Formats: sequence, structure tokens, C-alpha cells
Amino acid sequence: MRGTRISRSTAVALIVGGDLLLLLLGWFMLVSPQRSTAQSIARSAQATEVQIEQAKTPAVPVKPLTQPKQPEIRTAYLYKLQKAMPTNADMPNLLLELSQLVRASGVSLSSLAPTPTDPVTGITLINLSVSGDFYSLTDLLYRLRSLVAVRDGALDVSGRLFSVKSVGFTPDGKGRSLDASITLNTFSFNGAAAAAPAAAAPAPTDTSGTSTGATTTTGETTTSSASADSAIGQP
Repeated sequence: MRGTRISRSTAVALIVGGDLLLLLLGWFMLVSPQRSTAQSIARSAQATEVQIEQAKTPAVPVKPLTQPKQPEIRTAYLYKLQKAMPTNADMPNLLLELSQLVRASGVSLSSLAPTPTDPVTGITLINLSVSGDFYSLTDLLYRLRSLVAVRDGALDVSGRLFSVKSVGFTPDGKGRSLDASITLNTFSFNGAAAAAPAAAAPAPTDTSGTSTGATTTTGETTTSSASADSAIGQP
């Protein structure tokens, strides 16, 4: 018995179906794995490019840790202040400095009379009498005022701090010579600092002659037979 003969259209359909099946098998077995590999390679290439760009970026230098700067203690300023305003009147050095200023100005010293230092303010009043021509007297005043000054924002001290309170000129009848009476103030730090301990210290109390009298009680009234003041006053 001869087999059934396949029609032409069926044969064509079978051939086309077989080709499609081969294409699908080839896709899943050959092309699809290669696509996954290509994607993985692309991702690796991208990551490498990012690393290269990061390597090209200049590194930011790491600043070393530094200790905080300690405040500057200007001991020179303290020394200058001590020189301009000492902790006490220092009368011998004060008189010596005034005598040197008078001599350097070219005037003659007639009298130099300081008053006791005020214990509250620390101000010492000085009455200075000198004689000389007008230019020498003004030079003396300039020297007195320039011993302590601020120049270019810095304290400049070359002697005691003087404040000229008053100046009086009188002709002495000898040509251009003038008699000058100058009142000065100079300062020290011993004002309130020295007065405060003296004011705070209590006066000593002598209790060696104090006696206490006996106390008697009658009913509900208690009286003292002798007080402390009367005991001190008795011989």
C-alpha cells in the first residue's frame, strides 16, 4: 500500500515551520547569550570610564590638623603701662625724671613741690616753677605731654604720664626771660586698690577690761546688775 501523498501547500508549510523552529533555536542558543555578554561588557566599559575620569580629577589636599592659635600676650604693653603709671607714687624717681626734663629743655628750675598722693584716685599734684625764654618753656610743655602717646595705633611710653593742669607765664624783667608756674598731675595704680583694704579692715576691740555682771530673776522680770560699759568705766 502506497503512502498518502502530501499536498504541495502542506509541504511548503512544513518547510517554513521547520525554518522558523531552527531560527528560534539558533536565537536562544547562539544570539541571546551573546547579547547578555555584550551588555555585561558595555557595563564594565562604562565603569572603567568612570574610574578613569575619577583618576583624572585632581586630588583635594587634606589640610593637616592645626592647634588653635593661643592669644598673644603683649608683655611689652604691660611693662609700658607700669612705666607710665606705676603701682605707687615712686617719688624719688618722679622728682629725678622732672629734673632731667627741665634740664633737657634748657630752663632753670626754681621750685618743685609735690603734694601727697590722693589715696582714692592715685593722683599726685605737682607745682613746678621754672624760668626761661618762651621757646624753652614751650619745649618743656611738649616734652611733658609726649612722654606717653599713641603713635600709629601703638602705645609709645618713654616716661611717666603727666597731665598739664594749668600754666602761668610772668615776665621777670630780664630781657626775654619768663617765670612759669606749671601745675601737673601724675598718676599711679595705688588709688582704690590701696584704699579698699584699709576701709574693709575692722577696728580692733579691746575686751580685756570687760566683765559681765550677775543676773538675778524676780518673778517674771530679769535685770542685769552691771553692764559691760559700766564695768569698763569703774576704777
